[in-house]
Amino acid sequence: MKRVLKLSIIAVIQFNLALVSCNSGVRDGSYTLEIYSTNDIHGRIFDSLYTENRSNPYSLSSVSAIVSDARERLGEDGVILLDAGDFLQGDNSVYYYNYVDTVSEHIFTQVVSYLNYDALAVGNHDIETGHRVYDRIVRELTVPYLAANSVDQHGGDPYFDTYSIIARNGVKIAVIGLTNPNVKKWISEDLYSGIDFKEALPLVDSLVRIVRKREKPHFVIGLFHLGLGEESVYDPENCSKYIASHTSGIDLIFAAHDHKKFAGFLKNGNDSTALLEAGGRASALSLATVTLEFKNGRVISKNIKPVVINLEESSSDGKYNTHFRKEFLSVRDFTKQDIGEIKRALTSDSLLDGPTEYVDMLHSLQLEIGKADVSFAAPLNPSLNIPEGVIDFQDLMNIYPFENQLYILNLSGREIKDYLEYSYDQWINQTGMKYNYDSAAGLIYEVSTDARKGERIRIKGMAGGQPFNPDHIYKVAMTSYRANGGGDLLIKGAGLNPAELDGRVIKRGDDIRSLLHKKILERGELTPEKLNHWKFVQ
Repeated sequence: MKRVLKLSIIAVIQFNLALVSCNSGVRDGSYTLEIYSTNDIHGRIFDSLYTENRSNPYSLSSVSAIVSDARERLGEDGVILLDAGDFLQGDNSVYYYNYVDTVSEHIFTQVVSYLNYDALAVGNHDIETGHRVYDRIVRELTVPYLAANSVDQHGGDPYFDTYSIIARNGVKIAVIGLTNPNVKKWISEDLYSGIDFKEALPLVDSLVRIVRKREKPHFVIGLFHLGLGEESVYDPENCSKYIASHTSGIDLIFAAHDHKKFAGFLKNGNDSTALLEAGGRASALSLATVTLEFKNGRVISKNIKPVVINLEESSSDGKYNTHFRKEFLSVRDFTKQDIGEIKRALTSDSLLDGPTEYVDMLHSLQLEIGKADVSFAAPLNPSLNIPEGVIDFQDLMNIYPFENQLYILNLSGREIKDYLEYSYDQWINQTGMKYNYDSAAGLIYEVSTDARKGERIRIKGMAGGQPFNPDHIYKVAMTSYRANGGGDLLIKGAGLNPAELDGRVIKRGDDIRSLLHKKILERGELTPEKLNHWKFVQ
């Protein structure tokens, strides 16, 4: 038996919902459950890359094999399967059903039904697909889609489900779901219009108290699209370890978002909380083997064994592959469409050493389409390898793996320099994520690797020969992720207040992959070239 409950975030401490308990009592004895969770699947549904003799080393097909075996060993009541978010973006399998075939049942909900998931959390990349996609997903799903910290701005209630109750042989498990509150920093507001996103704390403390009082579960799970972070430092984006060590009443947390692997316990006063995360893109699977001992209807002991199962060498599930053969062929046919010809190979080689054809191709696109003075762009695929020749839609996905939109902002020359100082400080010191290593085009500048922080960038002038003026306002092209504060380059670098970001935007365009696609289709070919607008010096 499953039931989904939506609690008002604004009135989260009001207990005005009429709830009927499904806890009919548990016989004395020992009960063992295998609780599995996937996270950050990013569309890795199939074990093929849609082209001849190329396969994924792991996919949900491998997950299907493992979970199916568990259900055969333990029975359906002995297994729970969850997902911690970021499923709807990152592969042509979901792209096709997000935006091309919008009539058939979405591949995501088909997979959820086939694998018999019990509950799912909403990820920030799931929100990035836009209302038309995730609202459709909500209509199609028959299991809870959880994000307790998503607030409908019109009524104050959660936009998605708050928590779910799962019963197994009388054992009552509560699953509380949270999405990432930083979603507002990363995507355009029109994609989440009408929704606000609250931070995990103090909300999760209230929710745990409410769920334990109202539902009286025997076991509580946090299904969080939040990265691991640190035990002692609260970071809204990555705070699973902090919650595990500072919030009472949660027995087990499944984390996500940062694509890390972790299996262990976090000390929480006199107790401890189990925590699991399994990388990303179905490369691993989280498993918590939970044994509960009951006496007189009460839990007298809990034993949790958390492990991460690596799937690199796991076998796929032939039945799963056969079941989704028709959907796979539809995606493959779409993916293998020839788009045009790339006249020069694109690789991630030397991405960190200076300008490359790959990143400068993005700069050229943004400068041209955005009619901008300056472009900011970062290497989004650190393992790119597109040979010269005809490319298809899979190549296009590899070149630009995200649905970022093109934004044009007004920035002063001084803010541009400070932005670059922040970016290259991370770049030179190899801190942060490579997709935050922005370079610029439209400017001629040098980056001194020996200079002090804040004094590395020497701008010689504009690429067109005009002088560079720190006080002049320039039109700057960048991604919607960056324009909304992603990576903190505008905030901690350029020094903008988050509240003023929207006011700096003067133009919003289509997603950058679509713009690149259109450009190649119009011309039939594209010759990526280095702009060489900057270089490293000592």
